[in-house]
Amino acid sequence: MKGMKFPRLFFLALAGFFALVPRTPLRAEPKVVPPGAVVPVTPVPPGGSLNAGKLRIAVCYRPPFSFKDGEGAWSGLSIDLWEQIAGRLGISYTYVEMPLQEIMKKLHSGECDLSPVIALSGEDAGEVDFTEPYLFSHGAVLTARKSLLQTLGTFHGILLNKKVLVIFIAMLLGMIFFSFLLMLVERKHEKGHFSGPSARGFGSALWFSAVTMTTVGYGDQTPLSLVGRMVTFLWMLAGVLLIAVFTGTVASSITRAEMNDGLVSFNDLPRFKVGCFAGSRMDYLLQGRGIPAQRFNTFDEIKLASESKRITAFAGDIVPLKYMMNRNPDLECQLYTLPDSAMIYAFASRLGLPQLSAINRELIKISLLPDWRSKAERWTGPLSL
Repeated sequence: MKGMKFPRLFFLALAGFFALVPRTPLRAEPKVVPPGAVVPVTPVPPGGSLNAGKLRIAVCYRPPFSFKDGEGAWSGLSIDLWEQIAGRLGISYTYVEMPLQEIMKKLHSGECDLSPVIALSGEDAGEVDFTEPYLFSHGAVLTARKSLLQTLGTFHGILLNKKVLVIFIAMLLGMIFFSFLLMLVERKHEKGHFSGPSARGFGSALWFSAVTMTTVGYGDQTPLSLVGRMVTFLWMLAGVLLIAVFTGTVASSITRAEMNDGLVSFNDLPRFKVGCFAGSRMDYLLQGRGIPAQRFNTFDEIKLASESKRITAFAGDIVPLKYMMNRNPDLECQLYTLPDSAMIYAFASRLGLPQLSAINRELIKISLLPDWRSKAERWTGPLSL
């Protein structure tokens, strides 16, 4: 037994030595591809690989989001945001100008990679990808401001309103009846204000009834008899009631006329000849509601159509419309908001764009910064959305 100790200790030491020696992984033998064999290749998305090639950025004339400055370079809120993101990520790109209605087609076909000037639309879901939103807005309508003649025409129509005419005639008949009654009661007082010839007494009573009804109360004429004062008291009550009804009816007619001339929802648009930007979010909204509209690509086209009376209202996003009004103070226009038309701006890209995830992360970081709103308002003006 004592002779067996040495071999046993020897084998235990040998096992510990091999346990401490690091194992080297076996190297795989390289595969030999026979001549003529088909080798599978990982597909490269259109527009280049993850780190190579310039992205093709689709842009259009859409101030203040994207437009060319005096030197011909693209500028605007969306352009500034994209260039900031591209600088952070080291992405090279080139701008491709095209009409707004062509951008989604180019993104869907893969001819362009990304566009920063798109409002989210359910119609495009599944055909392109979108980032998180960077600006929330809503629809608005721009109409020509009413001229002085149109305002006078509206007031003339209010005065000829049936209800207004009935109340006005009732006021005149009440004044005549009260004046005649007061003259009969007061004419026996020789030194009274309503005595003398009938024409003079009736004229004084008619003046007194008008002053009393309108609560002016000059005090130049007063009834002297008890009966006359009682009749005057009753006329005071009737006059206040008639004036209140007349004022309320006129105010209601003015409000109704303003509502008829103005806009509060899409249901009011069929009364106008409507224009919009071709391919815009508002274009989709109008089509979905069956509202006919003429389509334009630039503000200059819209201005010419408005001057020639081909359109009497232009529907779009409130941000570009306010921008246009601020840049053209000579425009005689009225702006109406459409709260039931959300406008949500984001970047749109072709399906499978490798850089989209990184672009989206940077966009979220920038749009959540405290100074993002002030930067946006540098382009749009004050945002009260």
